[in-house]
Amino acid sequence: MSLKSTLKFLYEHPLTKTRPLAAIWRFATWQISSRLFPKPRVMSWIGGTKLWIKRGWTGITGNYYAGLHEVNDMAFLLHLLRPGDVFVDVGANMGTYTVLASGVCGAYSYSFEPIPSTFERLQANVQLNQLEKLTMVTKCAIGGQTGELRFTYREDTTNHVATETEQDVVIVPVKTLDDCVPQTPNLIKIDVEGFETEVLQGAQHYLAHPALKAIIIELNGSGARYGYDEEVIHQKLLDLQFQACTYDPFHRKLQALSHFGNHNTIYCRDLEWINARLKEADQIQVLHHHF
Repeated sequence: MSLKSTLKFLYEHPLTKTRPLAAIWRFATWQISSRLFPKPRVMSWIGGTKLWIKRGWTGITGNYYAGLHEVNDMAFLLHLLRPGDVFVDVGANMGTYTVLASGVCGAYSYSFEPIPSTFERLQANVQLNQLEKLTMVTKCAIGGQTGELRFTYREDTTNHVATETEQDVVIVPVKTLDDCVPQTPNLIKIDVEGFETEVLQGAQHYLAHPALKAIIIELNGSGARYGYDEEVIHQKLLDLQFQACTYDPFHRKLQALSHFGNHNTIYCRDLEWINARLKEADQIQVLHHHF
């Protein structure tokens, strides 16, 4: 993230825009200290959880600066899940959503990350929070069929299934959700940089199961690199009785959308059940906010 985009992020983020100078101070002190002491260190996070953090780990540092990097989606997870629920994290990266789901909510997480170096950091965050009994982490990609895929591995949070012209790649195994998740999830998060069509293709059983209440999915146009039309995903989820939504964590309200956004979109079904969960959830504290 450039300096300009980072400052814009801090001035506009819902958790920092009321006190932007405090966020900028966190950013500035981190930039200095992470250069003086470049090794990974532990940061305290939400609800007593912790994360390993290091300069250059974009997703983690965003949570350090702003509390919750993707506040609407992360707060939806925090307000929705309970002990005994099942969460599936496809494209888990270093495990921030997994740590929230299992470390704060007490849900069981099945988490998938294909890049070897990133998977090691996912494992480290699970171990740091002593979540081994509440998680199953798997070093693989999720797709429409079992096999292998070529993946980029030098692009931090935007690693993706490599196209034919990309050469700096690693070969990773691929499994389907229907084959490798033994319990029906209540919530699935999918962040796979354009490969969402294939992930959903391999999850037909769970997509049809009424216990699956919500999907957080990134639809930002990246599917075009593989020839996929994200409008097809949107219509497929509507046909399965999901409604595209965004979440206001401060008022605990879902707002229906007529179309998916340009980043994450929350698809919900059984809105009466979901709204009851959201309303009854314990309050969480993030920075100086309680919601």
